[in-house]
Amino acid sequence: MPLIKDSLYEFGFGRTDQVVENNVSLLDEAVFSFLYGGLFKVLKSLTLSSILDLEIVFRLFINFSKGLSFYDIHYFTQAPERTLWRRLKYLEEQDVIKRNRGETDKRTIKFQLSKNAYSKLIESIPREDLAITIAKISVSYADKLWMFNVRDPNKIKKTLLNLSRSAVSMNEENFLCQFCFGLAFYYGSNYDLTINHTYKSIQLNKKFAHSRRLFGSSLYQIGEKKRAYLEMDKAYKLYNDDYGRWRTNYEFWRFNYLDGNIEKSQEYIKKLIQAEPQYPQSYIADLITSGSLKKKANKSKKKLQELLPNFSSGMIKNFHSWVTNEQANKFVENLKFHDL
Repeated sequence: MPLIKDSLYEFGFGRTDQVVENNVSLLDEAVFSFLYGGLFKVLKSLTLSSILDLEIVFRLFINFSKGLSFYDIHYFTQAPERTLWRRLKYLEEQDVIKRNRGETDKRTIKFQLSKNAYSKLIESIPREDLAITIAKISVSYADKLWMFNVRDPNKIKKTLLNLSRSAVSMNEENFLCQFCFGLAFYYGSNYDLTINHTYKSIQLNKKFAHSRRLFGSSLYQIGEKKRAYLEMDKAYKLYNDDYGRWRTNYEFWRFNYLDGNIEKSQEYIKKLIQAEPQYPQSYIADLITSGSLKKKANKSKKKLQELLPNFSSGMIKNFHSWVTNEQANKFVENLKFHDL
């Protein structure tokens, strides 16, 4: 399900959910996500002649084994032919790419990354910028989990943790890197470490609403409910985008529902559906709250089945592993009333 995302989530993860081989490194994952998600925009300075040069190389990376013809690359980049050829020759001179031997015809010539391409690329990317980019990639993994949009949730959680750890190790003083590491621990149900890293993120940037919201969510999970509500309220006030407010209202719904404030939670459901009628989470929340009142939530069930035809109650714990067993059981029991 596509989302209308804010400045953090706009860099969506774009690869298909294919099995990643064991020998593929974290930076390889970053390269693939650069390709499809447009993440090269994050980079601020390069030793290559322009940011588009790097984009061309990343687009070549996806077809590393067979290479791409000049016109394939032209199709990918939409660059003027003369300019593109000049850039490719520059990359060839820099020993980043190589062409097929004996080929001179543009229609048949193919380019591949050279053996030294990887080290050249890494040298061209400022370490701090690369860390921020990898952090954004890790956040996009969590986003797919949030929207039930992966085949293997456990593999995605593991990759989320590895990427976020890599980002923090490269740029420990960046608020986004600290946030993504906290997010990885949150999906691993390690709330203490989530609190630790989101607190660090808040200290680095007190106006970063995502960290404040995650901080509040983790506090609730360890029983610090009063402070959790306060932190969530602070997060809501910091957001200036609809998606951020929607995510915060979802947490307010969850808090109130789990605390037995059914009327209050129903008020938040109205806000959720009204704000974002295409998000399945809004209808899942309505079905959970309605429980045995099946007729009351028939519209939500129908809409949920349109948005997520394969949804089942067991997916709650499998995808949203940050939900405690007690909370998950409560959600699942009420979803069973609706044959989900």
